[in-house]
Amino acid sequence: MDLTTFMQDSEHKQKVERIFSKGVRMIYQDALKSLVSDIELIDLLATMETVPEEITTEFLQCLKKQPEIIEAAPKLPGGMSPLKEYNEWEPVTPKSFLSFFLSRYKTVSQILWRRPQLKNAVSIAQTSRIRGREELAIIGMVRDIHDTHNNKRILTVEDLSGSTRVIVPSTLVEKGEIVTDEVIGIRGQAGRDIFFANSVIFPEIPQVQWPSAERPRALFVSDLHVGSKKFIEPVWDNVVSWLKEHKDVKYLFVAGDLVDGVGVYQNQNKSLEIETIEGQMESLAKYLKQLRSGLKIFVISGNHDPNRDSEPQPALPAEIAKPLKNICDLEIHSNPSWIDVEGITVLMYHGTSLDSIIDAIEPIRNKAYHDPCLGQMHLLKKRHLSPIFGRNKVFPDKEDFMVINKVPHVLHTGHVHKIGIGKYRGVRLLSSGTFQDTTDFQEKLGHEPSPGHFIVMELSNGVAKPIDFSRLQ
Repeated sequence: MDLTTFMQDSEHKQKVERIFSKGVRMIYQDALKSLVSDIELIDLLATMETVPEEITTEFLQCLKKQPEIIEAAPKLPGGMSPLKEYNEWEPVTPKSFLSFFLSRYKTVSQILWRRPQLKNAVSIAQTSRIRGREELAIIGMVRDIHDTHNNKRILTVEDLSGSTRVIVPSTLVEKGEIVTDEVIGIRGQAGRDIFFANSVIFPEIPQVQWPSAERPRALFVSDLHVGSKKFIEPVWDNVVSWLKEHKDVKYLFVAGDLVDGVGVYQNQNKSLEIETIEGQMESLAKYLKQLRSGLKIFVISGNHDPNRDSEPQPALPAEIAKPLKNICDLEIHSNPSWIDVEGITVLMYHGTSLDSIIDAIEPIRNKAYHDPCLGQMHLLKKRHLSPIFGRNKVFPDKEDFMVINKVPHVLHTGHVHKIGIGKYRGVRLLSSGTFQDTTDFQEKLGHEPSPGHFIVMELSNGVAKPIDFSRLQ
């Protein structure tokens, strides 16, 4: 079948259009012939979550050997499904750390392997046998970073075959943009026990298209901090009243720090109105019960909540969450969670790692607490919610749950208490404000809170707008 005849079939044409909608810019002529002659390849590409910008014959050959497996999530009533949630883990042993980092390396390297620049990537061990001017590609995890006096960066990068030093000119990436423990691709030339980088390739997300359809609206909030002396009850009252008036808002997303917690930082007891976790949870339940019926509420934990302090955090333990048990339409999820609402995937993450990523990447260090979307963008670019191990408490499980292997339509975070609305490669970036007035502890961390500022989104088209509930009457 030639291309003209092929494209006259409406079903084939729709599949090709779907492939280009995923961010594909070019299909090489030989690859196009392979697609026309093998409909199964078209079907595979049309259902893949991540597709390279350039489709080559080599990529298609590899694809047939290792097709991407996509599992359908079980649908729940009302068009909702928990696409990905953390609910099982094993006790930590020395082997846990090895399994954890192997999982991260393998998962992210598979994402990188699909990039056309890395399609012929070799192992680090092989580079010692291909020294010279020939340009090579490697994929590895960054173990160490050292800046030299002449503005060059020396990385120690490792894969399953070994490790090598990589010299990265300062012109390739901004200072701090590469962080330890992330998995990246590098193109360059191999020398004796060293690799000279010509380009650095991050895992990156594909261009995301918003699936247009008639849908209701959703409100995105976070950081209630119930139990704090700084909890702003009039803001909560305004949210409750506003939701009663706006019944077209069907969903409420709450991105953690439901309560202020106990012993989260030194001398916290001086700032607590309610000094026990039990009392704080009872008070939280009282407030949530004020919300109108028919509103679907999704909540996750944050670093202040009575949960384990390493991420990912499972859903709140049943015993602690007992006061919330009989609240209608309330779903308690893990931190992070991927939640599907009427065909829209919301990745809800409290955002604790934003502190470490903002501190590490110099160009955004003095900007991102004012515009948290800058930090969110780098998490998506690295395809990881907490790339720097040790700066943020992460549980070393057999699989690294913090890898962003499923690209969302919406990334919603809290933690920094600053409102932010943005877009990165089609993904809507939402950072919600807080119900807590500014504290001395937040100012010490460099946060610039937006008390009472939250976000309402049109799920039909992805348009998001801020609302200042501190000023509503």
